[in-house]
Amino acid sequence: MREETFNQLRNMAEKKIQISDILCTEEGRLLEEKNLLDENGLTPEGERQLAPYKVDNAIIMAAGYSARCMPLSNVMPKGLFRVKGEILIEREICQLLEAGVTEIVVVTGFMAEKFDYLKEKYGVTLVLNKDFDKYNNMASLYAAQAYMKNSYILCSDNYYAENVFHQYVYTPYYSCVYSEGYCDEFCVTGTDENGYITGVHRGGERAWYTIGDCYFNAAFSGKFRDFMNEEWGNYQTRNMLMDDFHIRHIKDLPLRKRERAAGSVLEFDTLEEIRQFDPKFQRFADENLDSANPVIQVFSKYSDVKSYHSVPTEQSGGRLHLNESLFGPSPKCLEVLKGITMEDLYLYDLTHSDELQEVLADAAGISSNNIFVHNGSAEVIKSIFSIVLSEGDRVLVPAPGWSYYKSVADEKFAQCITYEVREGADSYEYNIADLLEKAGEHAPKMIILTSPQMPTGCVIGDGDIEDIVKKNPGSIILIDEAYWGYGIDDNVFEKRLITTYSNVVITRTFSKFYGLANIRIGYGLCSYPLRRTVGLDLPLFRASGISRRIAIAAVEDRDYYRAMKAESNAVRAWFTDELNKIKDVKAFRSESNFVFVKLQNADADKVRAYMEENGILIRLFQDKDALRLRITIGPKDLMERVLYQLKRALGK
Repeated sequence: MREETFNQLRNMAEKKIQISDILCTEEGRLLEEKNLLDENGLTPEGERQLAPYKVDNAIIMAAGYSARCMPLSNVMPKGLFRVKGEILIEREICQLLEAGVTEIVVVTGFMAEKFDYLKEKYGVTLVLNKDFDKYNNMASLYAAQAYMKNSYILCSDNYYAENVFHQYVYTPYYSCVYSEGYCDEFCVTGTDENGYITGVHRGGERAWYTIGDCYFNAAFSGKFRDFMNEEWGNYQTRNMLMDDFHIRHIKDLPLRKRERAAGSVLEFDTLEEIRQFDPKFQRFADENLDSANPVIQVFSKYSDVKSYHSVPTEQSGGRLHLNESLFGPSPKCLEVLKGITMEDLYLYDLTHSDELQEVLADAAGISSNNIFVHNGSAEVIKSIFSIVLSEGDRVLVPAPGWSYYKSVADEKFAQCITYEVREGADSYEYNIADLLEKAGEHAPKMIILTSPQMPTGCVIGDGDIEDIVKKNPGSIILIDEAYWGYGIDDNVFEKRLITTYSNVVITRTFSKFYGLANIRIGYGLCSYPLRRTVGLDLPLFRASGISRRIAIAAVEDRDYYRAMKAESNAVRAWFTDELNKIKDVKAFRSESNFVFVKLQNADADKVRAYMEENGILIRLFQDKDALRLRITIGPKDLMERVLYQLKRALGK
């Protein structure tokens, strides 16, 4: 059926126009000639042709927790918030019923019991998403897949200024609103001649972004279910938003862009956004919360703080996105496990001396009073931040750099100020002038240096480090050496730093160079007064005694790691050279176990999807002028495969 015909029939069926008004038009006479209309309205033939477009149901996703709406979201799901006198999900249900959509499915999860009243009040069907606290909203669609037909797919917390729903819908679509300024939403980057979305990117400006109502017809639902069930064994799929899953299959799952006016559909991310829209909302919040409760105040204070999460994956091969050592640890580490006893499992490690601490101190040529051990270097960093920082303090961090620094600073309500790590001819380099200028301007409590730097692989010179330390005696200088070992590893400079300056702490890990990411051991090097202070935040009991013995075996097997380092660095040099032979590709010199790569004229989503489909996970950074990749170095045969697949992904 032509869309123009559909619209006329739908308007008749939904009583949007009078039969007398339509029959006197040319379009009406044509419909009458085709036996689709008569003086009484739709004929049986008209109803038959319109029937495939009838909406079967609406699936409303209401399982999520909505952490950014704490503390109110601690006591009720966001869909049950009352905005402008109406409960959000009830307003949505009433609009659907008014439009003639009578089968409504609500997918619940967090505080599911609070939605039970909807069954009696509106006759809805409730479906429980048992995995609401583990995965994203794809888990809600998975739970409700038996109901996916000609279906509206909705969120319980959207507010529609006017009723946008229909009893009949012509084609699958996703509603979009235009944003002139930058917005961190799923922005449409392309459409075909029929208005179907061909490209979507997270974040953008002067763009249409997806929001609100989405419609799947039966054919679309069938394909969606097939893809979903086929890929459900992949953790990454289970943890996706519906939008991410659509992007992955955008060619096979076409959705038309349905343009809506600004303000016609709203999504509230925070309580403050709701208050701005509805000043009376505060009364509702007060009715359900004791705002003076100090516990509630704590929850509210942290409502906008986001925790840092590593990218989850169950894929064991081709993992070039986390900078794990793909050469593996010394075989002597595995030998340790053969000597494990029952006592090692149930007794705390309370020996007077810490053998790992002593071994590390000996290897570094320092006193054990200048070293402390923790559960990974990330925990070392977190402990230092916890001890040193207070609300309002400033921290200088490199950009680009590891986002974990900001996550931990946010927990202390400290402000991160970035300084530049800039692109050079063959490698990235620290902009020391920019760092010192900002240090002088902001008087930071801490300055973060990473060497080798993540994600660029560049190093900062000893002279520059010491200059920064000398000029900032009032700042803690944290030198993150997570990738120590791949470059200079004689500890001479580090020893002099920590024995000369009381404000320097160096952090290291066994996850990278030693290839022991899963034993969770890291350590810090610093002056004794700083070590004693940071020690106040160390775990009550030592990190796993088994893990510590494995770490000792690694430190003592110098021959293995000397050979591994030589092989890794040789493969890195070869891989860098090969990448630089490819047109529009620039690989920068690195002193770590990864390479940072700039791609001109490349589609990030295409590259990511192609590499993943071929079993290779890499880290992508979307920059202003180019796509940038961080690729972990592994054995040469693996890197040959990576090189081959990357060329294919780029069409080279």
